[in-house]
Amino acid sequence: MRLGVWMLAHTDSHPPTELINTHYHGDHFLGNQAFVEAFGQALPIYAHPFSRQHISGAAGSMWRSMMERWTNGASAGTELVVPTHDAVHGQELRFGDTLLRCHHYGVAHTPGDICVEVVNDKVVMVGDVAMNRRIANMDDGSYLGSLKTMSELARATQATLWVPGHGDASPTLLAEQSELFEGIYRPCEQAVKAGQDEAAAKARVLADPRVKKHAPHTQGWDSNIGKYISLAYLEAEKEAF
Repeated sequence: MRLGVWMLAHTDSHPPTELINTHYHGDHFLGNQAFVEAFGQALPIYAHPFSRQHISGAAGSMWRSMMERWTNGASAGTELVVPTHDAVHGQELRFGDTLLRCHHYGVAHTPGDICVEVVNDKVVMVGDVAMNRRIANMDDGSYLGSLKTMSELARATQATLWVPGHGDASPTLLAEQSELFEGIYRPCEQAVKAGQDEAAAKARVLADPRVKKHAPHTQGWDSNIGKYISLAYLEAEKEAF
């Protein structure tokens, strides 16, 4: 992250005036230290209240340990810098001629996602609510909630470009990710309604034309599809009660 801060400082003459953590997963907040070291302890850092609480608690320490392990020690010594300000749905931040608007529609990738609309530019940074050619870790999230959030973002903004937390920005990102999520969740929902087990749900998902369309281009599909389906099936079971 220090390299990223260095590159930012050498490509833009304007220093950051604020930082926004889109959620409480370590790859989205453990860079805070590098920013405050470079731009001062007074740099405001925003996050949803749920994310602020989790970063300051056990989840923050857990993510620091996991990232250190996943990077084979490369991130050792990283300090937890907790966001200093709340970001909530509808909140606006103005910096000169630039207007940012925060969006939160409930549990999506996590219970504490903040998507940031750059109103002037018709751009929305969606964090990990949607990714380009991959699916985010859904352990803390909800398929239905993600679908709702993507639908609400499309309705509430005039965005022409969607910027994911991972992958390239795209004008069709939300439509493509929504289609894939529908292709995973709805067959599981149908299986639950039919009294079928998870194996039958998996067969339904793999036969779904939406899944067949996107699976070949989705990073890590073969190694993760079992887990994706299991989580979708469990959510569908919960919704059926």
